[in-house]
Amino acid sequence: MFVKTLVLVLGLVICLCGCGKPPMHEVGGVVLLDGKPVSNCKVGFFPDVAVFNPDRHGYGFGMTYQDGKFAIVHPQGDIGIWAGKYKVTLVAWVTKDGKDIEPEAKPSEVPGGVLNRFPDEYESPGTTPLSVKVKAGDKNFFEFNVASKPRTETGSDDSK
Repeated sequence: MFVKTLVLVLGLVICLCGCGKPPMHEVGGVVLLDGKPVSNCKVGFFPDVAVFNPDRHGYGFGMTYQDGKFAIVHPQGDIGIWAGKYKVTLVAWVTKDGKDIEPEAKPSEVPGGVLNRFPDEYESPGTTPLSVKVKAGDKNFFEFNVASKPRTETGSDDSK
């Protein structure tokens, strides 16, 4: 009887200690373009790892408000993400004439097309220069101040 109880208790302890996902840590910040807050910017935090595994690596997204501030939410709805190193993407779609589009709008369905207010390299985890470390127990508040780059139109040949 004692052995059965001991095995049951040990099994329960192992299950409780070894099950579940890592704790979430609140992450937020502010996004600026040329020193000015950017609203309706989708901020993505992707694990800075060679091979991504969603069961082992946390990731999350947030949307900036008028003041440029955001909070990261895990895709499963939890506030925050796991501790670790992340690549940060920034996408703020506007029409080709510079007007904001609604956050719910699909860029592929906007008449005339869209542009990202940020330079192209900020759109993908593989090219973004932004990298941060989310730490357990720290205030994970990050400021991203990006300088815009002049965009060049493609498809026209002025050399003739």
